[in-house]
Amino acid sequence: MPVLIVGAGLSGLTAARVLQAAGVPVRVLEARARVGGRTWALPALAAEQGEGGLLDLGATWGWSHHPYLMQLLDELGIQPFVQPSAGATAYQTLQGVHRLPHPAGSAGYLRFAGGAATLCRTLAGQLPGDCLEVNTRVTQLRQLPPGQGVALQARQGNSTRTYHAAAVVLALPPRLVAHTMAFEPALPPALEEALRQVPTWMSHAMKSVVVYAEPFWRPLGWSGYAVSQTGPLTEIHDASPGRGDFGALFGFFAAAHPLRAASRPARQAAVLTQLTQLFGPQVSTPLAYHEWDWARDPLTSVPGDEQPPASVLLQGPGLLRQAAWAGCLHWAGAETSASEWGRLDGAVESGRRAAAQVLRQVTARA
Repeated sequence: MPVLIVGAGLSGLTAARVLQAAGVPVRVLEARARVGGRTWALPALAAEQGEGGLLDLGATWGWSHHPYLMQLLDELGIQPFVQPSAGATAYQTLQGVHRLPHPAGSAGYLRFAGGAATLCRTLAGQLPGDCLEVNTRVTQLRQLPPGQGVALQARQGNSTRTYHAAAVVLALPPRLVAHTMAFEPALPPALEEALRQVPTWMSHAMKSVVVYAEPFWRPLGWSGYAVSQTGPLTEIHDASPGRGDFGALFGFFAAAHPLRAASRPARQAAVLTQLTQLFGPQVSTPLAYHEWDWARDPLTSVPGDEQPPASVLLQGPGLLRQAAWAGCLHWAGAETSASEWGRLDGAVESGRRAAAQVLRQVTARA
């Protein structure tokens, strides 16, 4: 029987790569129609082709001090570029826009041609073609008698399919697991509580990206980085690609802003008004506008996730780094990480850790 990995985001695909390299057969089940999870990039313009024309609407950055991410980039042959940060910072208050001469707060942030999702596309491309199934949503897991593994039920369109696995790695936000999956027998109360309590990284985030023919703010002496007390965007960055074919700005919507419940045209108009106040009239004629609200993505967030956590964890709960069901059920995902909780590095670390747990189980039973 193969090892089943539920979730084709960065942690799940990392685990699949490690297990496949060790000779363990794997099958990856993904509810979305694409790989990548919370890494998602889409074409900036309809005419843009190739990796350089893609812009992040999901997770975006890495940092050079992230060891697991940097090791994976080296293994995959992916070269990051440093996000542009030269120029003044715009600081917006009720009194107006203030020009701060120091470098952007995003100095040293690393990005990737094709967005952070290029890591997942590359990982998926290295797996055997028949081991990845998309549009497959797992709804139930059942522990079988000793030595027989786990049975999973999953929805594919209007049909239900049953899978059998020697072990399962759940590489999904823990709250999403608790909210959408049934377990037989029920998980221990402490484990169930840990799943429901750990926040989901990015679940409250909404990103808007505005595309221009060029990064016009740079000749004006702006870095493209801005912080605002007024909104609707609270933090804004230069999202232009590394090769410079066009310019782009992206910002995070305030978590509780009323415009998040308004129409897309109303949000776009408000964003352009704010960016015009920050960077001048050239903002008002973009080539394209994109947005995504992760709080409204049912494959990421559950009700209540639209509010940001009161504090950012340093690492995930210890229970989510321990195997359950006599070593047949394992957890991965950035929320389970013991290193960089929630970030790309944490996702990679957790995928490697879950794969190592499975390998120890396979070795012990051999």
